[in-house]
Amino acid sequence: MPKSTRTFWAKTAVAAGVSAAALLGFAATPASAETTREMVIAAPFGPKSDTPDPRARQNGWLSNRAGVSETLIGIGYDMTLQPRLATAFENLSELDWKITLRDNVLFHDGTPVTAQAVKASFEKLSEEGHPGNNPRLVKLLNIESIELVDDKTLIFRTNAPSSAFLWSLTEPSAAVMKEGTEALPLVGTGPFVFEKAEAEKTYVVTGFADYWGGAPKLDRLVIDAISDPSVAALALQAGDVDLVTNYPEPDFAKLLEEGKGQLFSEATARLFFFQPRLSAGPLSNQTVLDAVSLGLDRDTIVAATLAGVGGQSANGIFPASMKSWVNGDITLSYDATKAQALLDEAGIIDSDGNGIRELDGKDIVLKLRSYEGRAALKPTLEISQIMLQQIGLGAEIAMGEFGANNEALKAGEIDMHLQAWGTAPLGDPDYFPSTLVASDGSYNVSGYSNPELDTLLEKGRSLFSSEERKPVYAEVQAIINRDLPVIPLFHKTQVSVGNGKVQGYRIHPAETYLANPELAVVE
Repeated sequence: MPKSTRTFWAKTAVAAGVSAAALLGFAATPASAETTREMVIAAPFGPKSDTPDPRARQNGWLSNRAGVSETLIGIGYDMTLQPRLATAFENLSELDWKITLRDNVLFHDGTPVTAQAVKASFEKLSEEGHPGNNPRLVKLLNIESIELVDDKTLIFRTNAPSSAFLWSLTEPSAAVMKEGTEALPLVGTGPFVFEKAEAEKTYVVTGFADYWGGAPKLDRLVIDAISDPSVAALALQAGDVDLVTNYPEPDFAKLLEEGKGQLFSEATARLFFFQPRLSAGPLSNQTVLDAVSLGLDRDTIVAATLAGVGGQSANGIFPASMKSWVNGDITLSYDATKAQALLDEAGIIDSDGNGIRELDGKDIVLKLRSYEGRAALKPTLEISQIMLQQIGLGAEIAMGEFGANNEALKAGEIDMHLQAWGTAPLGDPDYFPSTLVASDGSYNVSGYSNPELDTLLEKGRSLFSSEERKPVYAEVQAIINRDLPVIPLFHKTQVSVGNGKVQGYRIHPAETYLANPELAVVE
């Protein structure tokens, strides 16, 4: 729906004395009945369905950013644990965690948030067939039971010791939700109420006047999915959107140089990396895998794709900003000469003069794939292709869909998947390696399995002191650099551009928060 149409709809409703929420038959009302305050944001990804339950799949990320759903605990801009729906959290034992809820919090249908409601919401995560079912999160939380102490207090018991449990509760999919109705299909607690969604296109919310943190300054917020950042930039210039959250880096650099535009920039924990297929194929050969990493000039990739404003070359999976956890002793060097020497010494040579080295009598032609939605992915893929060819490795590239690419990697149809993940979206170092490179990781589709690494990750979760955990995760990072189950390229800085009227917006380093009660567009 064009912005002009949305604005007309909203203004007509307000002129008639009826809020968008009231038209849909639920309790929420805009903060003001005199003027319509709407913001349109262009984001790289949209909802996966028309009624995306925040607890399922990755729906919670969009819902959390849109201010519809909330978690018990949040992460501050300094990446520390912060009270959210819970005001207190306490570790009673290796297995038991006491959570105390905030008073006077309402669901969007006007009913109070109670301990029983929180328990019911979490139980839906493991209920097969329920829209909120999320096996990945069930595994991450590993909850054995939830005990109701009183109306505002719960005790979560885990099946095994997990020092990352509180951090896992910040996962956007761990949203506290109430069962929906036809009039209000998603019942959350945030500053904005779900109005509607259109799969892969748009997500629309309205202000919740009874929000515990104060009524929002916006009456309506629209998040439009525009996967091509250049198209999003044009939409901003045309006045169709107010804010582009992932602006094209070269265009941002130009605006910065000219001193134009409402510019936002913040280093994040997002990592661009290749996930290689290690169970079979050319990259199951460690020499070829090592040569691939050595042949990728990360500094050149950053300079070419991010225009000096979008990130830093990676020495490991965590950025330097995660100083509490990053292993500063490891590096990922570029050395094309060494890469070629390794291949030569292993007898992986170009015997027929066609420019491509051979393994087991076959040309090594690596199939690389990535997906739309982040401007730097495609040029990174293209530059990587050239760099691999320079060390004698053939490379075919293509763009696809994220989930389909993972399936193709798992099935052996491709050799590497270029991805962009937040390595610490929960603020804890365990999430990324346990999800991607642990033998039973929910997104380990490469076929990598290392009992030594699995044991370290289990140990890291069983320790409750940061001082004790730090050397464990330092070793985890070192093993990943050695075995390369992921090949880190660079850490991303998010750059966003507003129309000059945006207030209350700040890029979060975990990229999990966007909408808040202070978000506004001023005339």
